[in-house]
Amino acid sequence: MNQKNSPIGMIDSGLGGLSLFKHIRQALPNEDIIYFADSKYVPYGDKESDWIVSRTTHLIANLVNHGKCKAIVIACNTMTAVAIETIRAQMNVPLIAIEPAVKPAVTITQSKHIAVLATATTVKGKNLKNLIETYAQDIKVSLVPCIGLAEKIENGKAHTAEVKDYLNNILAPLVEQKVDTIILGCTHYPFVSNTIQDIVGHDIQIIEPSEAVTAQLIRQLNQYHLSSERPNEGSHIIWTSSDPLKVADVTFSLLGTHLPVETTGF
Repeated sequence: MNQKNSPIGMIDSGLGGLSLFKHIRQALPNEDIIYFADSKYVPYGDKESDWIVSRTTHLIANLVNHGKCKAIVIACNTMTAVAIETIRAQMNVPLIAIEPAVKPAVTITQSKHIAVLATATTVKGKNLKNLIETYAQDIKVSLVPCIGLAEKIENGKAHTAEVKDYLNNILAPLVEQKVDTIILGCTHYPFVSNTIQDIVGHDIQIIEPSEAVTAQLIRQLNQYHLSSERPNEGSHIIWTSSDPLKVADVTFSLLGTHLPVETTGF
């Protein structure tokens, strides 16, 4: 069967991965995309590892089997940190995973002090530890677990005083410690990157991996001859485990555009 015009699947614990979706949609305008937001269970950052592995595997299997997805983008750092090895062993489709942008941060830091903002699970995970050991041996890395931040953004509070106060509290010590590069280690966080930049000032660089993940997706589609051949613009839909009306509202607040939303049984 010709899979070239089958959709790309994207998966996240919630709607944070829409920050990556924006890059992919812009780079690959003629590709269909099914985005699964597991908003019923967001955030994954406080879940047990076994649960995350089981849930992620289950959802990706449904995207492949029911959605007929030709490739899967894991738009969630926590899923990658906990479940990627198991998933790669079980799935027979191209998998493109996201991870904190430690390597590029190391190449641009001048103060030799960088920080990673992430969920508690990502901060504790061996994936991030391996990245730091591989690329940042001579760099000071401050790991900042942002408890509850993804959930606030998921609930439509990205641009509120509550989130600004929260960010002020966690960022002030980093400024004092002369951090010059901040890695956004959760796909929800780019939606508050402007607020972060305003707080820390423009001498501190903020990086996230959407561009690198999009480039890797394009490489994988080309390698396996899966790039869409349709001349027209692709279709985009959100599947969710949660209330579709709420998901649609938050999607609009984050993207400024309406996407169709459907509730699934998985």
